[in-house]
Amino acid sequence: MGDELAARWLRRIGRRGASLAFVGLLSLVIGASLVIAGPEQLATPGFRVLASLAPLAVWAVAWFALGVLCLVQTFMRSDRIAFAAATALVLLYGLIFLSSTFTGQNPRGWVAGAVWLAFGGWIALIATWPEAAHVTRLPGAEGAAVVVADASGTILSWNPQAKRLFGWSTDEAVGQPLTVLMPARFRSQHDEGLIRVRVNGKSDLAGEVIPLVGLRRDGTEFPISLTINAWHTDDGITYTGVIRPLGGGRDVRYR
Repeated sequence: MGDELAARWLRRIGRRGASLAFVGLLSLVIGASLVIAGPEQLATPGFRVLASLAPLAVWAVAWFALGVLCLVQTFMRSDRIAFAAATALVLLYGLIFLSSTFTGQNPRGWVAGAVWLAFGGWIALIATWPEAAHVTRLPGAEGAAVVVADASGTILSWNPQAKRLFGWSTDEAVGQPLTVLMPARFRSQHDEGLIRVRVNGKSDLAGEVIPLVGLRRDGTEFPISLTINAWHTDDGITYTGVIRPLGGGRDVRYR
């Protein structure tokens, strides 16, 4: 039961959200360590370097605020602010400890500096992952394949039903263009349609049930129905497609 709940939770927030939750919890721990630090810890070079720049209480508040921000945005559609704040604070720590080696305040500060900089680089790398959360709980999407893509048509997220329908695993599908899900004869129309939406800012097909032809990984074609929703986020337009197989199909339409 516990494993099932954990799996459902991870599917809901995705790899990106799980990583952000880890950063948030770790930030709270770091903030707490600054608050409860004893005299021996406060006397270490690392703590003295931090205290020379700002009171440790200020650093603790910064880490607590970051932790709360990360945990809140773990469950939000846009998490850019949390990732940017986490990257900035961790890299700042890295630079502080690294520079303390050269100033003589902390001769071994370069070790901590390297660790913090590597951690900041890891967070910055995760921030580039093309993944969106909350794609399996759309109204009317129960049991359907749900695909999320960005304005350029790159797949951002992919639910288990989409995996079963098209044959691509999540790791294989995320980062691929939407055109891998359609026969080659429809791809130029699809690309032209995306360009028009980027120019006009809206899609005339949003909310409609559209009969199309899908393409499985093994190359077989099959009729599908597609319902598109367009979302305007901090990253631009994001498309959510709800896909179901049909008993018959018609030619694709774009407008």
